[in-house]
Amino acid sequence: TRVRSSAASDVYKRQPQPYPQPYPQPYPQQPYGAPPPYGQPPPGYGPQPMPAPYPMGPVPPPSMPPPNRYRSPGEMAYLYGVGIAYGVGTGIWIDSLASVSDPGLALIAPLALGAAVPIGFYAWDYNAEFERGVASSLATGLLLGGIEGIAIGGLQWQFTGGEAGSTNQWHFSTQTSITFLTATAGGLGGYAFGEWLHPDPRSLGFVASGAGWGAITGVLFGAGVVGGDWKDGSAVWGFAGYNAGILATGVISTVYTPSWQTLKYMWIGDVIGTLATTPVYLFYIGSSSDPRHGLIVNSLGGLVGIGAAAALTANMTDSGTSSWSPPFQFAVAPDGRGGAQLSAFGQF
Repeated sequence: TRVRSSAASDVYKRQPQPYPQPYPQPYPQQPYGAPPPYGQPPPGYGPQPMPAPYPMGPVPPPSMPPPNRYRSPGEMAYLYGVGIAYGVGTGIWIDSLASVSDPGLALIAPLALGAAVPIGFYAWDYNAEFERGVASSLATGLLLGGIEGIAIGGLQWQFTGGEAGSTNQWHFSTQTSITFLTATAGGLGGYAFGEWLHPDPRSLGFVASGAGWGAITGVLFGAGVVGGDWKDGSAVWGFAGYNAGILATGVISTVYTPSWQTLKYMWIGDVIGTLATTPVYLFYIGSSSDPRHGLIVNSLGGLVGIGAAAALTANMTDSGTSSWSPPFQFAVAPDGRGGAQLSAFGQF
């Protein structure tokens, strides 16, 4: 055992031994500096200056969503209402052509067509939905065209004596035929106008308002400028002003769309301008002049009021959404049993 241990010890001694390494020395300690004054952070601490911001271009304004391509529910409610009136009027026209005098039979065509026309508009919109502005433009054309026919009948009635039973007056069937034709032509024109321009509902309100302003101005001006029967002057100039107002506002609406606020103040301007010129009649007291000539000043005052209100409120905008929804709406739809159902709802 001793011999074996000695041999192992000799082998161990003959192996190369590593050189002794010195112990690592600790890093030299640095002397502490003087502490910072009380209330101040040490050097290297505390708020640091912010880096300069990265240069950026102007921030684009938030983009508005594009307007809806198709008609609004308010447009269809407007078209349904005018369609009922058009259908009832068409039924009366048919009764006049057929000389129906029985009250029970005379109600069949107006009631049937009064329901059929809005149902037809619903089916049309269901199969090919109206684009924006087309439905309301069609309805406005039907409405203005129907008023045009009634105005033509009234104009002819005035110039043939203005008395019931006159032999020179048109028969009732002729008057209803004229009204039916002008309403239908107005509807076709309104549909074409809508497909071409896709007008905003405010533009159509502007055109309808133009018809009213023109008619009022024409009636006042005609009654004051014509020396004979004032009713003849009112009829002629009122009819001319009605059509001139539609034409003028229709052309303007292709390049300018007023807000509902602007239209409201234009109507207020018309009333104020007309009333503001009424003191002109004080100058006719004790005068031999015809006081009806003061109506000319009233008509011009209304036009000035409209123009002044339009200039002062041209840039006004409507708060909230630009679309208009009536407080009461209704819809006609098939009931699945071969009939039709009427749905109505309101906002109160």
